Amino acid sequence: MAEKMILMLPLIAEKREEFIGVINSALPDTRAFEGNLKVDVWVPEDDEGALWLYEEWESREHQARYFQWRMDTGLMDVLGPFLSGAPRIAWITERN
Repeated sequence: MAEKMILMLPLIAEKREEFIGVINSALPDTRAFEGNLKVDVWVPEDDEGALWLYEEWESREHQARYFQWRMDTGLMDVLGPFLSGAPRIAWITERN
């Protein structure tokens, strides 16, 4: 079963559209990373200072390796100036 998560990113509201351009250019590499099953960008309509990434991974270990790779390759340094606070991860489980 896939591991599902939401990465909640607090953004500087005036920079959200620019951030979306930057993140969308990085997502092909995310989707190609070993263990990634899905990643989508979501924007809450009632909060211009927020953006969520919905992700599905084969395992949490795959996601951890991916995150470390992003740290090592400097993407977090590029994204930092867009953030207004600390990102938050929520691992989620579907219940029907």
